Formats: sequence, structure tokens, C-alpha cells
Amino acid sequence: MPVDDVDTRPAPARSLTRRERLRRRTVDEIVEQALDLVDAGGAHGLSIAQVSKAMGMTPPALYHYFASRDALLDALVLAGYTDLGAAVEAAAEAASDRPAPERVAAIAHAWRRWAVDYPRRYAMLFTGSRREAVDPLADVGPIRRSMLALVTALQELVPDGGAGRVGGGRVDDGQVGAGRVDASRVDDGADGAGTDRELNADLLRWGRSLGAPPETAPDALRLALSTWYRVHGLVSLELVGGFDTMGLDGAALLTAEIESLVREAAR
Repeated sequence: MPVDDVDTRPAPARSLTRRERLRRRTVDEIVEQALDLVDAGGAHGLSIAQVSKAMGMTPPALYHYFASRDALLDALVLAGYTDLGAAVEAAAEAASDRPAPERVAAIAHAWRRWAVDYPRRYAMLFTGSRREAVDPLADVGPIRRSMLALVTALQELVPDGGAGRVGGGRVDDGQVGAGRVDASRVDDGADGAGTDRELNADLLRWGRSLGAPPETAPDALRLALSTWYRVHGLVSLELVGGFDTMGLDGAALLTAEIESLVREAAR
């Protein structure tokens, strides 16, 4: 057969067999039942026996789907991150035509709402024994895309896109090759501080891994990280009742925090 006649189209994905479809549905149901148990009592005490009882099967039967409790917890962490990311990504998309400060606020409040709705799932993601089994930015598309939406909004808030500022490098292919950044080639401004240069290199590498556009400045990436740990810190305190005795509202505190961050970005 002439080369030109070869069908180079990708082969269609193989359809799942009936048995494979049934297995996938069962796995999904196990994960949902286990997440309900996490909502009721937390992940720390979750057992295979509990989940198998909720499923109406014996523990040995459940082991056909998850080889161990840790394997089940890993699936729950992945499902939790996926659900959180999907909620934040949906909020980012719904606000995509609004000004950058409103987009940042929408992303932050969506994160908080999910945490408040699922406090024990949130604790599982960030304090559970299996939290390191999943890299949310590498393994969970909605988390990565929602973080990228945050970076994009913050880039719009940085004056002149960060040009001419201390730390005003760029995510360009010359600096980020094969997943690495040459710190000596990152413009860190007039002060030449080694710490700033190294941090900018790390930020640029991280931005590249997110798929940030080439014009993204380290300032925007730094603000994105600052937004995340400020939101996460505030939400974590709220979930453990840190503001209850003060009579403070978590949503109002978050709004004030985002307004402060937006002012920082515009300086």
C-alpha cells in the first residue's frame, strides 16, 4: 500500500465491555458511599468494613475493587480534589467576562463554599494521612485550570503586566527549557537579590507547568500563591471554629482579604 494511502487517523477508543462498565459503576458507587461516610465521621476512622456494609457487600468482595484501605483513601482524595476543582473552575468560567478583581473574588469564594459544604472532605485533602498520594496540580485538571484562571486574572491586575518591577521576569521558552529554569537568566530587577532571583525561577517553572502564557510575570504567580495560602489559611481557621468566639463571618473576612490582595496587586 502506498504511504499516501495509509489511514493515519487515530484508532477509535476501544469500547468498554459490559463487565468493565459494571466494574466502573461499582467503583464509582464505592467512592460515593465512602465519601458520604467521610462527611458523616471524617476520613481518619473510615474502614473497609464500614464501606462494604454501606455497599451491601462483604469486606472480601470490596477488596476485589480496592486492594487496601490506603488504595481506597487515595481514590477518595483524587475524587475530592476533582470535585473541589470542578466547583472552582465552574465559578471561574461563570465570571470569565467580569473584571479581574471580580474573577479573583469568584474563585476565592467558590473555594471557601466547597470547604464549608464539605468540611471533612476538605480536612481529608489537606490534613489526611493520604493527602500526598495525589498531586492536585499534576493529577487533577480542574484544579490546574482553576489555578491558571487565577493567575490570568492577577496578571491583568499587575501594572504593565509586571514589566519593570522587581521580580518582573517572564515565562519564556528560553528560560524554561525541558521543565527547568536557568535562574541566572531571570530578570530580578535592579537589586539583584539572589533570593528573589531563585524564587522567580521557581515561580516561572511552576507557571510553565500550569500552562501560563509566556507573558506571565513572577509577580502574578507570586500573588496567585499568596491568594491560595491566604484563602486556605482563612478557610482552615473558619472550619475549626477559629472565628466563632470573635463573632466574625468567614465570607465577609474573605471578601476583605481579596480586596486587600487586589490593592496589593495594583501597587
